[in-house]
Amino acid sequence: MSRCLNTLAPYHAVSIDKRDKKGSRTRPGSMSVRRDDNSVTFVSCEYKMKRWEEEGNGREGALWEDPDFPADISTIGCRRSPPDLLWMRPHELSSRPRFLGDTTLEGSATPATASRLAAESTEDLAPDKQVDNETDEEFAARWSVEVGEVGDSNLCCAAAALALTPRLLARAAPPHSFRQGYTGAFRFQFWVWGSWRWVTVDDRLPTRRGRLITSRSALQHDYTLPLLEKAYAKLYGSYMSLREGTCARALQDLCGGVVQSFAPPRQPPALLLRVLNSAVPRATLLVLTPHPEKGISGSRMRNGLIPGQPYCVTGLARVRGEAGSVRGAGEVPEGEECSGALVRLRAPAGRGEWRGAWARGGPQWRALPAADRDLLADTAAQPGHFWMPFSELARAFGTLELVHLGPDEWVREPALRGRRAWRAALARRRWRAGCSAGGPPGARTAPANPQFRVLVPPPAAAHLVLAVAQQYEPRRSARLPPVGFALFELTADAAARRAALCADEDAFKDYRLLEAGHVGRAREVAAFVLLAPGHYLVVPHAGRPHVEGAFLLRVLCDRRADVWEVNDDNIIIRDFNTESRDDTPIPPQVQNSIAKIVEKQGSDEVDVWAVRGAVRSAVRRWCGSLEVCRALVALRDAAAGGRVRAEEVPALVRLVGLWRAAVGRYARCGRGVSSYRLRALLWAAGVSASNKVLECLVLRFARRATLTPEACLLALARLHLAHERYRTLDAKLKSNPLSLEEVSTPNNKMKNAPILLCGQNDHKVEYVTGSYQLLFRF
Repeated sequence: MSRCLNTLAPYHAVSIDKRDKKGSRTRPGSMSVRRDDNSVTFVSCEYKMKRWEEEGNGREGALWEDPDFPADISTIGCRRSPPDLLWMRPHELSSRPRFLGDTTLEGSATPATASRLAAESTEDLAPDKQVDNETDEEFAARWSVEVGEVGDSNLCCAAAALALTPRLLARAAPPHSFRQGYTGAFRFQFWVWGSWRWVTVDDRLPTRRGRLITSRSALQHDYTLPLLEKAYAKLYGSYMSLREGTCARALQDLCGGVVQSFAPPRQPPALLLRVLNSAVPRATLLVLTPHPEKGISGSRMRNGLIPGQPYCVTGLARVRGEAGSVRGAGEVPEGEECSGALVRLRAPAGRGEWRGAWARGGPQWRALPAADRDLLADTAAQPGHFWMPFSELARAFGTLELVHLGPDEWVREPALRGRRAWRAALARRRWRAGCSAGGPPGARTAPANPQFRVLVPPPAAAHLVLAVAQQYEPRRSARLPPVGFALFELTADAAARRAALCADEDAFKDYRLLEAGHVGRAREVAAFVLLAPGHYLVVPHAGRPHVEGAFLLRVLCDRRADVWEVNDDNIIIRDFNTESRDDTPIPPQVQNSIAKIVEKQGSDEVDVWAVRGAVRSAVRRWCGSLEVCRALVALRDAAAGGRVRAEEVPALVRLVGLWRAAVGRYARCGRGVSSYRLRALLWAAGVSASNKVLECLVLRFARRATLTPEACLLALARLHLAHERYRTLDAKLKSNPLSLEEVSTPNNKMKNAPILLCGQNDHKVEYVTGSYQLLFRF
């Protein structure tokens, strides 16, 4: 039975965007790894810094100053300048400033090598060159954080939590050195809607009386956190803009994972334990943050925890009876009560341990057998590691963040190798008004939304993380529109049918909506679900119909599952060449009209006006626009002369009658056809179109989400013409195939040949495999 582990709203992975060579159907399992080249940078800053380096200023001893994030009040983001504000560089504050990973760069042979390593991404460095081998005391001091006047506690909490996965933190904050290759510029990168964005800042920091007013660590002379915070402030516009964020947002910006937020006090204990039991064995980080107690002042609460400091869940266990056995993480039965469950946590700062039941040295440990006591104590022997009862978890902590990390992060970070990796699929799509912006499941246009199928093969159930992120810009503080998704379970009969072909009132009637369907005003809406083997449908949607926007769908699964987009082939179901030449009798008035035109023109070929007159005489209540008639003539005009043979006119008349019958089925009392029903209209007219082609048709022929009867006929004529042109082109290419070099490099052979090259990225070249891309370039 399918269950939802949570329904709360708050990766660079396999792309769901592949076609076979014959059409555009996306098949189960037909996924390919696609590298994202949309790593957006602040172009002006990067360009100015490169020009500054080319002019040789760095070699003359001058230090770079960021022109886009100057050392003034605009960077702070407040109206009045703080008193005694002075911007100083780290070497003006400390005799020996340090940065995370600087020993790696300082071990380089030359300053040029150190500068090059500092500019590279950490994924290009060897594993032993990405982070420092620091002692436990240094590690705890570095992440024992003090939030300054303009500092961001959420970023401090997220950075300290990610310190337990040093390779992931080193990707956001690559190694830099204050001695070798030092130019005053520091580069960081943050995850923004599916891509990594580089941010470059100088090292001028705001101070007052020689002390930083930003966040700082207890490790002497360390400036990793202040510089990371400055780059993060530049990403969002100013230091004060960071106060509008959350710890979940900062975690996602630093690591790119799918982040979910829980409020443990508001969750049923059984559900919370189920979430922990499912997430701990997998590549998911669990970050708990305690809220301060009422009436308690100071940095430490009565239970020993420190408010605002992150605590990472590292294990689960269950204790039974006074001398019962101990079960490890992943072995806690979901059906049993929560009593006896223990949670192991770690504070990256090495301080703020739990002082309640099962604390270090507590009386509860003496009731355990010696073997079990040693087993649990050894796993929490170091400072900052401790056990606490699960029953106290909801009362002690106010927020729980789940950070689901994709397979790229699992490969990068050795600390995750002991956990089960997630498999990931990714798709970027858009909601377009009149085409795919159908709105929530209750709307009449909901079946027009982009749809994605998920097949969980037998025999075992699978844990899935489903996330829909709308496109956003960090510097824009406007309120985001509501977005969400609906998760349906398909029956055996509905598994092979497309919802867009159903009548509006019958849409999704055979699908069972699971608990994961919800909408939220957030950058990303996610759900953690457990699905039994079967077919499922994921429908991302906006909060209201006809609302446009781009979204990023991410699907993580802990076992093999097939994910593909619901799409149609670009094919002609009812062939015009055969059905239009049957023995159906021609009306006498049409025969007379054609005979008069041939006799008048003295030729067996007729022009557009003659075709228009013949169609008018055969089809009632249709004026026969010239544009539609020109498209009809083009279907049978191989010489492109604007004329067709007289014997071809009856076939065109029959075709118009077929199309008008299909249009009449979906027309709304003379107001035209809704563009959301265009796919069903195409099927009724004997042709199918892929999602991209359907979008092109709507953009070209629809007005205000409506197609007039004339526009429907014109769209069908252009669609059939595209098939005719594609078949002709395909036959020519089969007889005279082109190589990749001939397509990429024009020569004499290619002067009159169409260019088929569609797109190129790092490691693959895509050719036009559909039927209509060339048509809509005309």
